[in-house]
Amino acid sequence: MNKMMHSQSLQSSFSADGASQVAVLEHPLLDDVVIDVKGAQHFVVIPIADVDKLSMNAVRYAKVLDGKIVAVHILLNPSDRDTMEYRWEMQHIDIPLIILQSPDGSFIGPLTTFVEGLRSSHKESIVTIVLPVLIGLKWWQRILHNQTAGLIEKAFQSKEGVVTIRVPFSLTNGM
Repeated sequence: MNKMMHSQSLQSSFSADGASQVAVLEHPLLDDVVIDVKGAQHFVVIPIADVDKLSMNAVRYAKVLDGKIVAVHILLNPSDRDTMEYRWEMQHIDIPLIILQSPDGSFIGPLTTFVEGLRSSHKESIVTIVLPVLIGLKWWQRILHNQTAGLIEKAFQSKEGVVTIRVPFSLTNGM
């Protein structure tokens, strides 16, 4: 039988009228599970298409997370490298921008290779992929603008140690 305990610290942190928080002291299936995060690293990867408000919103969110943050741009046209680097530097963004060349025009392949490289060199690491997504006023805007986020989520959904998070930006906030 599970022992329950009313948690006053949770109650004071997350108070709502009529709500109470309960912490499980023991659970027959989890008693032997050890959660050890010593030696684990957290990497935050932000795939960006451009230096714009959508991307900066994702950068702002990523900075709230605890971990090593990097923005990744998949370069589809080699002549755009200098422009992208210049635009990033002009915004005085204090996280590194890694530009990955895509030999076949795919953004999933280079991003997957990059994240798998992080995971293989840091076995105990967790990688959070922060996906900037546009919230449109119309249904077709949501479909049009968020295909990339869906493809990235699908590519990483079965990868151990990789989490994807959508960070919405509303068109009503202005681009």
